[in-house]
Amino acid sequence: MYLNDIHILYYVAIAIVGFLVGQLVDWTNKRLPEYKAVISKDIVTEYKINFKPNYILMIVTAVIYVTLLYIHGIKSTIIANLDLIKFLLLTPMLLSAFVIDYRLQIIPNRLNLTIFEVGFIFAFLYGLSSVAITINMLARNVSRRRYFFINYITRRAILWKRSDGIW
Repeated sequence: MYLNDIHILYYVAIAIVGFLVGQLVDWTNKRLPEYKAVISKDIVTEYKINFKPNYILMIVTAVIYVTLLYIHGIKSTIIANLDLIKFLLLTPMLLSAFVIDYRLQIIPNRLNLTIFEVGFIFAFLYGLSSVAITINMLARNVSRRRYFFINYITRRAILWKRSDGIW
């Protein structure tokens, strides 16, 4: 059986991967705000003690993964599949940033910089097929950083407030 010219078993496989990645995102949501290593030697013992599956996050990740597969499809080459791979990699990072920001009103620097680095890696990979795409992606990235910098300076000048909330 095929759906959008993709065999149904691919959807089942990507949903299972989505469930596993959703549980991994839940684990990173607990470890990142505490500034602990996500992957370490004590991960097995600590995970056995504190294992509580977060079904909501697992289902959300699986649904997003299946939707991305439906929208982008599977192409014949890796360069043609870069959009799908990019979104499959960025989805757990953005979900983690959303959940941590919702709970604690912070976004860990490690997560923010990892998203930034993945953006540069994909800009380089897109450059293998077309240099114009890479220049466009890097220009958008620089303009976004400029916007955040101007926003930061404006808030700092108006409020005269430090980042820890002290006037």
